[in-house]
Amino acid sequence: MRVLVVQNYDNTGLGQVGTALEEAGAKLDVRNAHLGDALPPDTDWHDAIVVLGGGQNALADDEYPYIPALLALMRDFESSDRAVLGICLGSQLLARAYGAENLIGQRRNSAGIECR
Repeated sequence: MRVLVVQNYDNTGLGQVGTALEEAGAKLDVRNAHLGDALPPDTDWHDAIVVLGGGQNALADDEYPYIPALLALMRDFESSDRAVLGICLGSQLLARAYGAENLIGQRRNSAGIECR
């Protein structure tokens, strides 16, 4: 199994996920997108993707121009029936990839009413 790992911030390792992947014999392809590492153009060489956290927010396309390509790549993994895991920022990006609204510095209650 070959797993693409996208780091969005320095020193954000895989933690226990990394241990589990190691125990499963996974080969990791780590890309430091925030430092300019290219993302693969498609899912052809990977069985899964893990998108890690970062200090930026999920709407910071101007500061991190790789984000739109990452969103498309995450959708491609899912549509190819391959595993997708988003942790922290990665989960916000995954939600955004599927049209969810990211509420930066806000929240809504269970009735959908914005709370401050």
